[in-house]
Amino acid sequence: MSDCYLVLGAVGPDRKGLVLDVTRFLSERGGNIEDGQMSVLGGEFGVMLLVRASADGATRIERDAGELEKLTGTTVLLRRTHSPKQHRQGETMPCRVTLESFDRAGLVSAFAEPVRELGINIVSIETVAFEAPFSGTQLFRLEAELDVPRGVSLARLRESLASLTQEGGGDIEVRAIGRE
Repeated sequence: MSDCYLVLGAVGPDRKGLVLDVTRFLSERGGNIEDGQMSVLGGEFGVMLLVRASADGATRIERDAGELEKLTGTTVLLRRTHSPKQHRQGETMPCRVTLESFDRAGLVSAFAEPVRELGINIVSIETVAFEAPFSGTQLFRLEAELDVPRGVSLARLRESLASLTQEGGGDIEVRAIGRE
């Protein structure tokens, strides 16, 4: 019998023991976390996980999602999905983009627009706004993994993103990475 994949998203008030409650719930039903992120955002805790399970395990996780909500105080969303290998087939080059700049509204959107125009898929993106150590100036860091299609060079991607650092200063790095 083949494995099933579920995406589990959950958000709710941050508290100690939340990671244990979510992960124990999954493992007790035969779920294994393949990929994911969990973090505090403001006073809320956000969970986004890719879970692999047998068909029976996936059904138990879906059936018992209400129990997880009661146990954790989170709102849970579950969706069946493909394996990562099935989804990311095709001739693409994985790359990582790191952008550091002065913080300003609309920066993520300004990043996503030229990426979309080049037909590039954003695989993951992480952002953080923080204060510079000595000046207290608000800075911004974006790190994204992209799947760049054949025919789009990293130089072309770099050129398309160059305006992000011209407006607000900063630095952008684009580099190829290996698939995991």
